[in-house]
Amino acid sequence: MSIFKKKITDSDVLDFLEKNPNFFISHPEILEILEIKHVSGEATSLIEKQVEIIKTKNLDVSSKLSQFLENAEHNQNLFIKIQNLVLQMISETSLNSLATAVEVFFHEELKTEICKVYFFTPDGSYGLDSEKIVTPEIATSIFSDLFKENDIALGGVTDEVSGMVFGAKANIKEAAIGKLKSSKIAGTLALGSSELGKFPKDSETLFLEFVISVFSNQIDKILPATDG
Repeated sequence: MSIFKKKITDSDVLDFLEKNPNFFISHPEILEILEIKHVSGEATSLIEKQVEIIKTKNLDVSSKLSQFLENAEHNQNLFIKIQNLVLQMISETSLNSLATAVEVFFHEELKTEICKVYFFTPDGSYGLDSEKIVTPEIATSIFSDLFKENDIALGGVTDEVSGMVFGAKANIKEAAIGKLKSSKIAGTLALGSSELGKFPKDSETLFLEFVISVFSNQIDKILPATDG
């Protein structure tokens, strides 16, 4: 028999406790004598430490629950706004009023700094106001590079694009510019901000894609009657 006792490591203790989860129940007296040092140097019993851990976990759970409820409320409010927008869009009977409804929604309901809707068509088409028209030739020079990879361009914009899409005075630095999916007319929905961080390249675009989809569908419903 060896006269040397095996050195017990931290792993041995952890392994033993994992295999014997009722150890402290069988030996409650140990809990009273165990002490755990705080960073401050003060000692506390294991029971007190467990209570502290439980409180911390409860605070964390409470914080996550509060955040979840806040997000749920935000999503519910956003859903109601989107619902109202959809109802507004499907009630419009002209491209002008439809485009204006979308612009007003983003500006007033979502507090977007600037929202512009453009249709790529010759001047005087479909009774559109001139400020909502970009001729196909000019549109190609402005938007062809933006939509090379995706139908929604996100992130910083050049001064040239900013000036042509939003106007030089707007001083737009970042934008979300989406291609309309109408089968009748090409166009774009552009959201802009003079502050960086509003429309980063990794932004979620599901909401904007949905709005563009409904918007484009209503355009196709309007145009045959307007054009005919």
